[in-house]
Amino acid sequence: MKYLNVLLIFFPLAMIGRYFHYADSPVFVMACLSIVPMAIIIGDATEQVAVYTGPKIGGLLNATMGNVPELFIGFFAVKAGLYGLVLASMAGSIIGNLLLVLGFSVLCGGLVYTSQTFDKSMARSNFSLLCFAAISVVVPLAFKLTNRESLHLNDGLAAISLAMACIMLLIYILGLVFSLVTHRNMFLESDRIDCVEEPDWSLRKAVIVLGIATLAVAVASEMVVATVEKAGRDFGLPETFIGIVIIPIIGNVAEHASAVLMSIKNKVDISLEIAVGSSMQIAMFVTPVLVLAGYALGKPMLLVYAPFEVVAIITAILLSLYVFQDGKTYWLEGVLLLFCYVLFGVAFFYAEI
Repeated sequence: MKYLNVLLIFFPLAMIGRYFHYADSPVFVMACLSIVPMAIIIGDATEQVAVYTGPKIGGLLNATMGNVPELFIGFFAVKAGLYGLVLASMAGSIIGNLLLVLGFSVLCGGLVYTSQTFDKSMARSNFSLLCFAAISVVVPLAFKLTNRESLHLNDGLAAISLAMACIMLLIYILGLVFSLVTHRNMFLESDRIDCVEEPDWSLRKAVIVLGIATLAVAVASEMVVATVEKAGRDFGLPETFIGIVIIPIIGNVAEHASAVLMSIKNKVDISLEIAVGSSMQIAMFVTPVLVLAGYALGKPMLLVYAPFEVVAIITAILLSLYVFQDGKTYWLEGVLLLFCYVLFGVAFFYAEI
C-alpha cells in the first residue's frame, strides 16, 4: 500500500486551504484523503514497535493506534458539539468492521480456499464483550423510549451515559486482564508464531514516526470536523451517512487491508482478531473515552444512539456471531455480510436521524 503515500500531498494542501479560508468542501476532501496514508503509516510504525514489545502488548498497541483517527475525529466532534456525528462514526466503525471488513476478508479467503478454520476460543472473548456492547446501546435507548414523559429524562440519560461509559471502560480493562494475564495461555500458540518476526526499523525510528503521524492525524481530524457540515450540504450527503460510512472507511483503511491480506494467506484467526477486536475496542474503549471527554470539556454527550443505528449495530453483531459460531468460514458467508453492509449503507443515506 506504499503507493497510497502519494495522498500525503493533500495534508499540506488542506492546511493551506484552511489557513487561507478556502471553501470547506475541497478542504474536507483533502483532509479526508490525507488521513488514509497517515493511518497506514501509523499501522506500519505500530507493527514495528510491536516487534520490540512482544505480541501481547503489540497486539493491544496495534488495535489502539488503529483507532486513532476515529478517536481524534470523535474528540473534535464532541468539542464542536456534533454529537450525532460522533455516535454515527462509532456505530459506523462497529458495523463496518463486522460486516464490510469481515465480509470482504471471508470472501477473498473463500475464493482461494474451499473453507477456512479458526480457533473459536480466541474469538469468543471479543464476541462476549461485543454482546455487552449490544446491551450498552439498547439500555439508554430503551430508557428514553419508555420515559418520554418524565421530567427528569435528560438527567436520567446523562447519569446512564456516564455510568455506562465507566462500566464499559472497566469491562474493557478486565478483558485485557483476561487475555494478557489470567488466560494468556490461550494465545501462546499464536504468540510463538508472531515472535519469529524481525524488525525492519529501529525502535527509535518507529516511535518517532508513530508520534509524527499521530500528530498529523490530529490536525487532519480537526480540519475534517471543522468542514464536515458545509461539505455535507455541498455534496448532498447526510451527516449520518458521513459518520456511518465515509469516516470509518477512511480511518480504518490500514486495518481493512491487513485483515483481507491475512485471510488470503489463510490466517483467518488474525483477520478475525483485527476486525472483531477493533469493533470491540471502538465500543468498549473509544466511545466511553469520548463520553468522559465530553464531561471533562463541560459538554456532556448522551450515549443514546438513534433507533436505526441500534438496529444496525445489533444486526451486525448477531450476524457476524452466527457466521463465526462454527469455527469455519466460506465465501458465501462473506457475500452475506457484504450485502448486509450495502443494505445498511443505502438505508443510512436516506435515513433522517
